Amino acid sequence: MADELLARLLAWVESWGVWLSWLAWATVFFGALAMLRATRAIRGPGIWRAAFVVTGLAIVAHMADYIITLRRSPDLALELNPLWRNVLLHYGLGVAKWYGLTGKLLVSVIAGEMTAFYLGNRPRLYPRARPGAANGLARFMLHMGERSASWGERGGALFTVFAFFFAGLGFFYFYIAYQNSITEPAQLDRLPSTPLAVFIYVAALTVVFVLQTYRAWKNAPLVVAAGKGAAR
Repeated sequence: MADELLARLLAWVESWGVWLSWLAWATVFFGALAMLRATRAIRGPGIWRAAFVVTGLAIVAHMADYIITLRRSPDLALELNPLWRNVLLHYGLGVAKWYGLTGKLLVSVIAGEMTAFYLGNRPRLYPRARPGAANGLARFMLHMGERSASWGERGGALFTVFAFFFAGLGFFYFYIAYQNSITEPAQLDRLPSTPLAVFIYVAALTVVFVLQTYRAWKNAPLVVAAGKGAAR
């Protein structure tokens, strides 16, 4: 049932036409520029090392998917991405390849920028209380984000959460690439369906997000944990 719903969703997106494909490309292009501006004030070699590592891994994951897709279907006849399919239909194979390649590279760059944004802004997600023996994981989860009092601060906190998940979801393309590399139907049937795999991956990513943010709060200098600075 989930696979059928996914197929209907892809068909619905494709029915919107090629303008949506170019809107998506423009969104990631200008999104990369906007995130460059949003992260320009973030300092700390550890933050940017992590950002470059995430960018590199995202490029590997996306390029693996891109190369395997072209090897299995050089004319992109088997491609399921509706945005890519519409570009192929309207402009031909050459433009479609360029569209897919540049789009994947831009998304990979944004993943690194989102990593830097999360690491530089996660104090927005800390509770008001300082970390201590009485403030365990359960208490942290109940009070996470309460330091952000105004609507603007809450918006920044929500975007910090979004930044973590955007960065982390890029690694899912390792699974997509592996799935696309399988040619035996019996072996493919043994794998979780794409919707189920996405659900499992997002659930695992949520656990990592909570634990990573909690660990950073527990280990933060008191001046940061108390709300008088930013993480570095």
